[in-house]
Amino acid sequence: MPSSNSRFQRLSQAVLSRSQFLQLAAGALLPFAGLPPSAAAAKNPELAQNGGAPRTEDAAASARMGAILVSQFGPVKIHSYLSPLDGFHVNTQMIEGPTAVVIFDGQLLLTYADEVASYVRTLGKPVDRIILSHAHTDHWSGLQVLTERFPDARVFALDGIADQLRARGQARLDSFRPIYGDRIATKVTVPTETITQGVQRIDGITYDFKRFVDAESDLQLAALLPEQKVLMAFDLVFSPNEHAFTVVDHFDHWMIILERLKVLQGYDTITIGHDTPVHRSAIDSTITYIKRAKEIHAASADAKTYSESLKAAFPDRQLASMVDFSAKLLYAARR
Repeated sequence: MPSSNSRFQRLSQAVLSRSQFLQLAAGALLPFAGLPPSAAAAKNPELAQNGGAPRTEDAAASARMGAILVSQFGPVKIHSYLSPLDGFHVNTQMIEGPTAVVIFDGQLLLTYADEVASYVRTLGKPVDRIILSHAHTDHWSGLQVLTERFPDARVFALDGIADQLRARGQARLDSFRPIYGDRIATKVTVPTETITQGVQRIDGITYDFKRFVDAESDLQLAALLPEQKVLMAFDLVFSPNEHAFTVVDHFDHWMIILERLKVLQGYDTITIGHDTPVHRSAIDSTITYIKRAKEIHAASADAKTYSESLKAAFPDRQLASMVDFSAKLLYAARR
């Protein structure tokens, strides 16, 4: 039986390695990221390694701002679109089966969602459905574009996600508008279908959908692909190269969930909500981060103190500016 690393073949549609892509992105977006290119490109052994397979190309690759990584597991391909830094390094996962594509998450910025849609078109297969992992704006704003480009694709989410978007979605868009203007959605795209927990077959691919509460978000989807031994963890697990989003104080329960994920046997490849796929050891590094964040939160009276202390505790992680963003939301909840 082939090893996990040999089965996991990462290919860049832009003919860029991960480090090359991050160097370009960091150089172009240095004021936003607050990081030198060398820091943005730092490698970590906990990242899933490139299998060295030949690269593939498409007509739009040279103009694409994001990067495409492709993992092939026999007849199944997982295409991961990674946005540049100003899009929070959000991933959109596209699962390509024999006859159709399933899209998970829709990006923050419309431009990047449009790149996702254009790439999906190159696969030459219809979109069976679009699935939203959770209700944070950076994962659903771009659904506006995806539903326009794929009008026959239904949008699925866990029960309760649609209610969250109806209640708070427009306010969240309004809060981003001064920063991003017309680069974010002009309307809230609410899922119309409910995805249930348990095993489902979609286009011949087995998914085992899981529902989690009180972690990085109040309500979070995860999915196992048992035949491919892939865990789609979304924002439950973060790259050891990047700061996690700690916008709510669910530290204890988040760590409990991560311990539950650790007992899953054989799932050595994990796709996540931000940054490239990681090895299962990233679960441990996320626990370490969340534990320290909890301690700092307990000792910090305000958002500034929390943010500065957390960045000092993990000085080599990217997206330091997002710690400031997270801290503001985390401490706003105390009021």
